Amino acid sequence: MSVKVRKRAILFILIMSLVIAFPSVIEAKKESRNYPYGGTLVMGAREVPTIINPIFTTHTVSLDLMNLIFDHLIRMSPKGKIEPGLAENWKISEDGLTYVFSLKKGIRFHDGVEFTADDVKFTYEQIIDPKNESPYRSHFELIEKIEIIDKYTVKFVLSGPFPVFLTKLAYREIIPKHILEGQDLRNTSFNYSPIGTGPFKFSSWDRDTDQIELAANEDYFEGRPYLDKIIVKIYPEVYGLWPAFMREEVDFIMYINHEDYKVVEKDPDLRGYKIPWDKYCAIAYNLEDPILGDKEVRKAIAQSINRKEIIKATFPGGIESLGPFHPESEGFNKEVKPLQYDPMKAKIDLMHRGWIDADNDGILEKDGRELEIRMLVDERSDLYKKMAVIIRQQLAEVGIKIVVQLYKDEEELTKEFLDEKRPQAWLRFYGGYEENIYGAIGSWYSLSSEFGRIWDYINEDVDRLFELGRVSVNKNKKAEIYREIHKIVYEDQPACFLFFPVSYHAVSSKFKNIDDYFSMYMQVYTIKNWYISSD
Repeated sequence: MSVKVRKRAILFILIMSLVIAFPSVIEAKKESRNYPYGGTLVMGAREVPTIINPIFTTHTVSLDLMNLIFDHLIRMSPKGKIEPGLAENWKISEDGLTYVFSLKKGIRFHDGVEFTADDVKFTYEQIIDPKNESPYRSHFELIEKIEIIDKYTVKFVLSGPFPVFLTKLAYREIIPKHILEGQDLRNTSFNYSPIGTGPFKFSSWDRDTDQIELAANEDYFEGRPYLDKIIVKIYPEVYGLWPAFMREEVDFIMYINHEDYKVVEKDPDLRGYKIPWDKYCAIAYNLEDPILGDKEVRKAIAQSINRKEIIKATFPGGIESLGPFHPESEGFNKEVKPLQYDPMKAKIDLMHRGWIDADNDGILEKDGRELEIRMLVDERSDLYKKMAVIIRQQLAEVGIKIVVQLYKDEEELTKEFLDEKRPQAWLRFYGGYEENIYGAIGSWYSLSSEFGRIWDYINEDVDRLFELGRVSVNKNKKAEIYREIHKIVYEDQPACFLFFPVSYHAVSSKFKNIDDYFSMYMQVYTIKNWYISSD
């Protein structure tokens, strides 16, 4: 063991002893390629990877790997601007209903077959095909038809104006028609050995350890990546990943806790990054539940939860949430008044709704039923579990009993599971950045097929406003619509809105040219520009 590694190990032991947590046509820019080639990046992750397929993949480290194996038709830059990807330029009709993309020529999939307009058309047809049940289907429901003009030109025709269409395109990768045509996309072997056009090629997936390896694409159209290889190692144990990082088994870890981040800041061999999220944490409700169907009960829950305490314990530096819009976004309604932390008022309000502690056991009752709420919590996340403990303690002070129901993976949340466990709430994150608006407002649109919906929130006014905002081309009018949605949703309290977090990440200082990655957008494809310093 080197002296440097031994010092880090000692430091880790000491810490653990103390803490036992645009325009219509855009041209591509040329990149300078003048850094050293070679080396391996070892990424550490806690969650077991899921399938790697742009039609379905929504979470885990698989989402990051997908952005390295595949390319986008157009993509989001590190600064949040739309820029060319597989398309070199595009034109939009004056009525906003037709988008024509000119593709770059000579790009090849990792198996050597050339990428063409056929692949673009095939990809989006699979997403919008109801039989595939893609979680991204609602993003492209306004596509009326896709036409191939020629081998390198493809046209999208929309049924109505959709100003964020380019943004939606920028978050979807292109799959190979010649491999996947005619296959059952959910059960194809492709999901475990994907082939794209991206800067890295899939090499292997050890299904026993879930270690995944990627190799540099020597023929990548923007120039081969500087790194030779990327290895993903999984550490599902509670304290496994951080010690592995300190032992230098891992070069790059994401979502470390605040205490570990402070350690990284003091180590010259490491670099730490603090990144604001484009997501917010909330407790989603089953509004058909007899208890939570009462809006006054939902408001009392919000008044019983000390959000500042939760932020301090889990995401120091986070911002309290007053609904689905970030306070700095255009959709944020400054007239919305927060439900302040006031457990005494909450208890009085619940008493007025008939909830009293008749037998003095500390739990409120009504008509012989205890005020008990069964809440889903992801057992893979220590932070989720820590939040759940705090929420349970805070609600117990006003007589609300929280029963935590752990699950291992979102795919476990089947109808059978829900019928058996009968959860009433779900501690989860809502996410998405859309046209400079923080928060996934689509989550509150009743017809949305966004990933992560197991209960529906139905409000006709919100639906009407959402549809107006989606097609509005007037920026001021759109912001006004969003502010009205904010007001309605927060008043309804279909979820207890908690906070917008910040996250902390760490990487070995031997890796250079990495700052583009560590923005709010965290564009994974920029890892192709990382290199290892010879200093």
